[in-house]
Amino acid sequence: MEKKLYDVAVIGNWHLAFVTAGCLASKGLKVLLVNPGPETWTGKPSLPVAEPGLADMIRSAEPLGNLEYSSDLDGDWSARFAWLAIDTPVNERDEADTRSLDRVAGSLRERHVANRTLIMSSQVPLGYGKTVEKRFGLKVCYIPENLRLGKGVETFLKADRTVLGSSDEALREEVKSLLSFLETEFILCDLPTAEMIKHATNSFLATSISFANELARLGEKFSVDNQLVGKALKADRRIGPQAYVVPGLGFAGGTLPRDLRVMQALGREHAVPTPLADAVLSINDATSTAILDVIRSYLGALENAEILILGYTYKAETDALRRSLSIELAELLEREGAT
Repeated sequence: MEKKLYDVAVIGNWHLAFVTAGCLASKGLKVLLVNPGPETWTGKPSLPVAEPGLADMIRSAEPLGNLEYSSDLDGDWSARFAWLAIDTPVNERDEADTRSLDRVAGSLRERHVANRTLIMSSQVPLGYGKTVEKRFGLKVCYIPENLRLGKGVETFLKADRTVLGSSDEALREEVKSLLSFLETEFILCDLPTAEMIKHATNSFLATSISFANELARLGEKFSVDNQLVGKALKADRRIGPQAYVVPGLGFAGGTLPRDLRVMQALGREHAVPTPLADAVLSINDATSTAILDVIRSYLGALENAEILILGYTYKAETDALRRSLSIELAELLEREGAT
C-alpha cells in the first residue's frame, strides 16, 4: 500500500505544534500532526493549552481533510516537509534538554521525508542545527518560533518578521514559497545566525524586563511613579510603544530564561563572559522576594494576613502555570503565615 503523502508533518504535542499545524491547515496545506510520544492520542486530541481562535481554526480545517492526527512517528506516512515543533524540555534551572529532539531526528532519518529536509522551530541552543545535519544527514531550515501564548495564531500568521535559516539557499527559497501566505517580512540567513536571532530576541526582552524592575526598586525609595516612567520610555521612538519597560512581576514561563541559560552555557564552554545575562537572571530571581518586601512595608508582620492575588497563570490570556510567579509569591506568603 502506498504511503499517504502530506505537505507537512508537524511533530509535537503542545502549544507550538498545535498552532503550527492549525495555521498551516487553515491555509489549505495537507497537514499531519504527529505526537512523538511516549503517550498516545486516542481519536482527536484536545488542545493542550488555551489559545484564542485556534479551536475554531482546527474545526474548520478537519472536515476538508487538511488536518489529520497520528501517534505513530514511524507510521505509514510521508511528507514534503517534516516540521519539528516539540516544546523543548527544560530542567528546574531552565536548561534545555535536546534528547527528545535527537530521537525524532534519528527516526526521520530512517523514513521518507522528501529531500531529507527538516524544518525546525523547537527552541535549541546555538549550533544544534549543524549538529543535526552532520549526525543525521538531514537538511535543516530553522524558523525560530515567535509565538506568544494567548496570541499564538496572530503571531504565526502575521509575525513582524519570519526568519528562515539554512546553509542551503535553495531550501530557504523552497520554505519561503511554502509559507508565502504569511503576512510577514522574511529574513533569510544561514543556520547559526537564525539560532542566534532566537537567543538575541528573548535575551533582549528579558533584559528589558529586568531593567524596568531594577529601576522600579530604586524608584520606590523616592516615591517615583514607575508606571509613568515606563509610559515615558515607550513614547520615545528609539525605544517604542511595545517595549517591555513597565515594571511588574518579572518574566516567567520557560521561554525567556531558557535562552539566557543557553547564552550562559555557551559562554562557559567558549570562555566568553556573559555578565549581562547573569545580571538579568539575578534581578529576575529576586523579584518575588522584592515584592514580599513591598507587602511587608505596608502590612508589617504577615502572620494571619489575608492576601488576594489576582491572576494565577504565568501571564494573561493563557492557562499555563509553569514558572508562574503568582504561585511562587503565594508560596512565599504562606511560609510567612499569611492566608
